Amino acid sequence: METALTGVIGMSDLMHAMRTETRRIMDAADGDLLLEHSMILDRLIDAELLTSGESEQLLDIFRRVQEAGEPKHDPAAAYFAVQAIYDKIAADPAVSPVAVVIAGAGLGSFQVSPGEDGGSVVGVARMSHGQQLAGIGAAIGTILGGVAGGVLGGAIGGYLGSMLDEKKDKKKT
Repeated sequence: METALTGVIGMSDLMHAMRTETRRIMDAADGDLLLEHSMILDRLIDAELLTSGESEQLLDIFRRVQEAGEPKHDPAAAYFAVQAIYDKIAADPAVSPVAVVIAGAGLGSFQVSPGEDGGSVVGVARMSHGQQLAGIGAAIGTILGGVAGGVLGGAIGGYLGSMLDEKKDKKKT
């Protein structure tokens, strides 16, 4: 008998689960965004979807993305640092696919486009929702459908977060 709920859970159930988990984490972290993200990653470690080393790398990405959106920080330098961390994660043959999805959502917080002078302009979402929603989506997806559900939930969460980011102001350098 199939015990996975993937064929039974409806869209409204997933939306409710996402809102409930998001509120729980936000209330517990009391506005500390780094703590929120750490709590999300801890849940994924508990579900054996991430290692503590992967979690540390993902927290580093999150921290750099958040700092890049602050007025005195350089988004271009942060982009290249995050790209290097992502490359290291993606090249690891033992990496969790959930780690790759969340790292990709963090990297996706940046947008590189041509500048008027022929150079490049790096933009970053001032408050990136992509990486956090990828983590929450992965956690909920895992409960519903194992590792494959975690990867799919993470991708959907990251996509939804990037849509939220697009509606926010971007800092450019």
